Amino acid sequence: MTGIEGLKELVEIPGVSGHEGAVREYIEAKIGKRADVSVDRMGNLVATLGEGEPNIALVAHMDEVGLLVSNVMGDGTLKFKKMGGIDDRTLAGRMVTVHTQKGDVNGVIGIKAPHLTIDKDEATKVTAWQNLAIDIGARSARDAERAGIGLLDPVTLKKGWQIMNGRYICSRALDNRVGCWEVLQAFEQISRKKPKATVHFAFSVQEEIGLRGAAVIGSTMYLDYVMAIDTYTTSDAPGLDKFFKPVMLGKGPVMRAVDAISVATPYMQQKVKLTAKRAKVPLQIGVTGGTTDGAKLQESGAAVIPLGVPMRYTHSPAEVVHQDDVENLARLLCAMVPELAKS
Repeated sequence: MTGIEGLKELVEIPGVSGHEGAVREYIEAKIGKRADVSVDRMGNLVATLGEGEPNIALVAHMDEVGLLVSNVMGDGTLKFKKMGGIDDRTLAGRMVTVHTQKGDVNGVIGIKAPHLTIDKDEATKVTAWQNLAIDIGARSARDAERAGIGLLDPVTLKKGWQIMNGRYICSRALDNRVGCWEVLQAFEQISRKKPKATVHFAFSVQEEIGLRGAAVIGSTMYLDYVMAIDTYTTSDAPGLDKFFKPVMLGKGPVMRAVDAISVATPYMQQKVKLTAKRAKVPLQIGVTGGTTDGAKLQESGAAVIPLGVPMRYTHSPAEVVHQDDVENLARLLCAMVPELAKS
């Protein structure tokens, strides 16, 4: 699981919110028998090393935004429901994969061709998701059923993977497979010697539809310190207003100090700053919208710090991160665990 190729493997696994099973199986196989592993009724996976106090957790969510088949129409097209915060602008004309019990089925979300447009302003308007449909090449509902399509089948946008300018990674579902990769890297390092604390490596479900997996973790586990590992939407891309101070790709991982509904625990903020300085890891400070699993875990009474990889174009089919940031966040996590163990 070392190296960026491991991240590519994680990205390519489908895991729409509520359907994270394949991602969980992959992670559990990588952890193997080196830790005590449990899966709760919600589907969260937790691997535990060490014993005694304090109880430290690294948490990353496994799910990605996507779609769910909500109806099979008489003409064989599929209506769908959005799972998570997908922008309608990214849907029309997009190739998709429907993940059925019989296997994957290719499709496309149809778009009205300009040749058929009468209203000259129509092409400038965004078509709402409820007015779109998935075309799988079927001519009837019976055709679609023969292809294996079923109600509630998860749907992912087609995923590409490319490296830009040597160090920029562009792909769908980096949010938050990159976080899962970070936690696995920390596990690889920390499992080599017995930690002087109880360290939990948690992989949560359904973050994109309301932090639901984290709510279960917070209500069933006692945790002293939590590092919530996710991506961080940056406004350093061209054409964006700089309402928030831009966090730059390639300039280090981000300490998410304030977001839409939470403020990182002040003690944890100071601990991260000091640890990053000692470990010579570049660190950026973030104030942003949105939120992370850390918000729910903070409600359980834990001291929480959300840490992220800066990312452009969040929840689009072309999310972008910098490889230096990915690697530096792994270094920071490995430095933070022994520091928290002393607390």
